[in-house]
Amino acid sequence: MTIAPTALLITPEAEVIPVDLPSDSGDRLTAMYSLMRCDQVDVVALTDQLDMWLDDNGLYTQPVNPMATLLARRFGRTYQNYHGHVLLTGGADDEGETLPLDRDKVLAVLATLADL
Repeated sequence: MTIAPTALLITPEAEVIPVDLPSDSGDRLTAMYSLMRCDQVDVVALTDQLDMWLDDNGLYTQPVNPMATLLARRFGRTYQNYHGHVLLTGGADDEGETLPLDRDKVLAVLATLADL
């Protein structure tokens, strides 16, 4: 049985890496810090079902991530460049908890990234 990734990591070098984030919110946040090489995160809601997490201080400490910037622009976020490693997840549930990407959303995001 193959386990589908619950998130996608996009590096500034345009690598797209499938990852499986922990379901526990505390463990998930720790994993996000590690994956994005930061200690504070912020989120940009690209849609109600797709969030892009980034280093809150990345603008000052990380290189531009061209693929993340193009992806954000595809969803109307045209006002800035995005920096550093970013993590794509599903949106949030009614309680504000981060949702995983489901298989169909992973495939749709991968197709969109291939189009950029």
